[in-house]
Amino acid sequence: MKAKRFLQIIAALMISAALATTTIAAGTASGSIVSKGMLTALNNQTGLSADQQEKAKPIIDKHVADLQAVKNDTTLDKAAKKAKFVELRQQYVTDINGILTPDQQKKWEGSRQANKAKVKAHVKKKAAEKAPQ
Repeated sequence: MKAKRFLQIIAALMISAALATTTIAAGTASGSIVSKGMLTALNNQTGLSADQQEKAKPIIDKHVADLQAVKNDTTLDKAAKKAKFVELRQQYVTDINGILTPDQQKKWEGSRQANKAKVKAHVKKKAAEKAPQ
């Protein structure tokens, strides 16, 4: 059981911003772990300066808190939550791009697209595994 939890923590630390919404929605990691993982991933993807890291931290913390608030909002149905997640994600991307240089923005967009492709491939693989034979 400890090994499974350890793997979940490692995965959370390695998670990119593209996967944060999914992680929080699934309830597999705490907000602080996700925030640290998102900052680490953003730094690895773009090479943030110390000043940029200081500016990114509150943006990431707010994004994670907002995602958790939507996840825990029992007044929203599944479709409304999904729409709100998309809205929050768009705002997050806009906010982070505001502190990145144009070169860093390109690197981050490339990483985000690569992660999106990985997620789609994973979902497709899981769907194929669950499909009746």
